[in-house]
Amino acid sequence: MVTRVIVSKKHIHLRPAQQIALSFIAVILIGTLLLSLPISQSATSTATLLDHFFIATSAVCVTGLTPLVTVETYSLFGQTVLIFLMQIGGLGLMTLIAIFLLAIGGRLAHSDKMVVQEAINRNTMQDIGKFLKFIIGYTFLFELVGMILLSFVFIPEFGLGLGLFKSLFISVSAFCNAGFDVIGSSSLQPYVSNVLVNLVVSTLIIMGGLGFSVWFDLTKSGNSILHHKSRVKKVISHLQVHVKLVIWMTIILLAFGWIYIFVMEFTNVATLGQLSLFDKLMASFFQSTTLRTAGFATLDISAMRPATLVLMMAFMFIGGSPGGTAGGIKTTTFALVILMVITELINRDQLVIFKRTIGKDIFRRALAVLVLSFTFVFLGLIALTMVTEAEFLVIAFEAFSAMGTVGLSMGLTPELTSAGKVVIIILMFVGRIGPIAVAFSLKGNRKRRTLNEISYPSGNVVVG
Repeated sequence: MVTRVIVSKKHIHLRPAQQIALSFIAVILIGTLLLSLPISQSATSTATLLDHFFIATSAVCVTGLTPLVTVETYSLFGQTVLIFLMQIGGLGLMTLIAIFLLAIGGRLAHSDKMVVQEAINRNTMQDIGKFLKFIIGYTFLFELVGMILLSFVFIPEFGLGLGLFKSLFISVSAFCNAGFDVIGSSSLQPYVSNVLVNLVVSTLIIMGGLGFSVWFDLTKSGNSILHHKSRVKKVISHLQVHVKLVIWMTIILLAFGWIYIFVMEFTNVATLGQLSLFDKLMASFFQSTTLRTAGFATLDISAMRPATLVLMMAFMFIGGSPGGTAGGIKTTTFALVILMVITELINRDQLVIFKRTIGKDIFRRALAVLVLSFTFVFLGLIALTMVTEAEFLVIAFEAFSAMGTVGLSMGLTPELTSAGKVVIIILMFVGRIGPIAVAFSLKGNRKRRTLNEISYPSGNVVVG
């Protein structure tokens, strides 16, 4: 793997964050070129080069926002290109290259391991080879099972060949939290009452959004229980803090969003109002799940009540969990900031979770992610209001959806001006690789943290 570029006989070492950012840019540009080929276009396509660039960015950044209807714009070849772009975007190009090198018997240098570690948000290099193999096996297993199950719905409706293709497309899109579909302009709204589609797509979204590290550690724990006959309670108690926090936050966010949407939209005839009680519960759960940055919808988002949309923006901003296919600031980041606030309110000196003390450097990073993410989405929101004529709530929803790489829209995406599309493209890119990665990639070739050479006397600043 190439990790440095030679200019004027001097070695310029690319930081891991820079390599990741450049890999995404490279895939986006290649995707734009492939989507703009005549073979990728449908007979009725009206897409411009900027539209192809927008859609390629959306696919690689696993967002799902699109100014055009996918199935009406691209041929089967173009839709196949989108599948590969979503898969590469979900797993990361650097991760896939590392997996390929291991598959052909190659070895990863220490610098390569650092890049992969950064790309998959793993806090250790231990078992990195085994972990990468697990990622590819885990991904293809879930996508294959998802395709098979969805085919029971789509084959009777579209025929064998097209039904299997649509099943594969949506399975990959759901697991990668991409939100693209090849059904039509209304996402999965025609299947709001279909139990199998709702269950399969929701499960794929959750599985992809939990993060590969979580499933890797859970698998190891499961094997310990089965093969070593360890007590379940003992194994659970020894799970990493990260795993426990991710699971609890995912459950809390899914449950709260489910109940909130169900209550707020219960009497809204444009969304849940005309559905049966069971379908209302199912549709509410699906909408809560898709806020994990998936982008699918079985209800008309533009018809939802403002109170529902505001909460959805907050949940899109939080997103999924680290090291998976989801975007957002991540569930763990949000949890750490909230828990630190609680720690301060109860006047404790240290942040303790599951009987483990969390270091202040981890909290600093969480706070930096939160502030930088909000700064980017705020600047993007300002820019959109300058170049787009629409209601503020509609614009804000689009900005949060792009930054969280969610893909839900109130219908603004097709109406965006060229300048508006550029703003959304930037937000999707920053949201996918992360604001800290963006900041690091813009820096020169320096160590991650520079120690102060001079120590100064302590000062006091009044806060609050």
